[in-house]
Amino acid sequence: MVELEGYVVVPLRTSPQAQHCHSVYMREHFIRLMDPNKPKGRTLFLVNVPPYVTEDSLRTVFGRAGSIETVEFAAKPGKEETIKWYEGTGEPFSTTRPPFVFKVAYIVFEKNSSIGKALALQSIDLFNSSGECIVKTGMELWHEEYEGNYLLDARKTKLQISKYMAGYDKRERAAAEAAKTTEADADGWVTVGKEGRNAGFEQKASVIGRLEEKMARGNKTKELKNFYTFQIRESKMQNIVEMRKKFEEDKRKIELLKQSRRFKPF
Repeated sequence: MVELEGYVVVPLRTSPQAQHCHSVYMREHFIRLMDPNKPKGRTLFLVNVPPYVTEDSLRTVFGRAGSIETVEFAAKPGKEETIKWYEGTGEPFSTTRPPFVFKVAYIVFEKNSSIGKALALQSIDLFNSSGECIVKTGMELWHEEYEGNYLLDARKTKLQISKYMAGYDKRERAAAEAAKTTEADADGWVTVGKEGRNAGFEQKASVIGRLEEKMARGNKTKELKNFYTFQIRESKMQNIVEMRKKFEEDKRKIELLKQSRRFKPF
């Protein structure tokens, strides 16, 4: 058994005949800040884990050392890195997948004694008793990922959509009931709806149009007139234009009266 700076170095084999193997480094996980998801004394920490290694394969291999509670991955060591690794993967209809890169792994056992047994393993054998590899690599792995991510099963997709819509309808009904009761939630917020004592206005085009006109009239009455110099100047120019327009209109009316012989200035 080879040790390097506190880590136990073990080969990772995908077949019994493998001679040149990838090395994985493992030790008992411990940090200064306690993490309830990675309890001290029951968590095994693995570094340099290849991208094709899955949660099920690690459960199969390290299950020989004892019962396993959880297996989690992360891009690098850190308390919040595991959350970032799985972020967005559990949402409905999400195409987000964990990155296909080398990673670290956290294996949480049910008993403290399993850590010693796991560290005593001479190798991580990713093959069964008949010598067949329990993980998929190369073209086989790419083909499986393509079928799983891009080729949808119509029946499963329909069930997933039905389940999501049922949950959506349930949330909408709950929101409508909350709007009717106008009761404050745990944070003190009150949902405002179209019903109840303080009902909101009906959002029709005509109603919105009247509200916009009312707001425009209110802004117009608040506007300062003939306050600034440029406003006084523009007001004078506008008055001159209107007087000229009125003068031209009066001339036209007088001409019309002359033509009809009803013009009597005196």
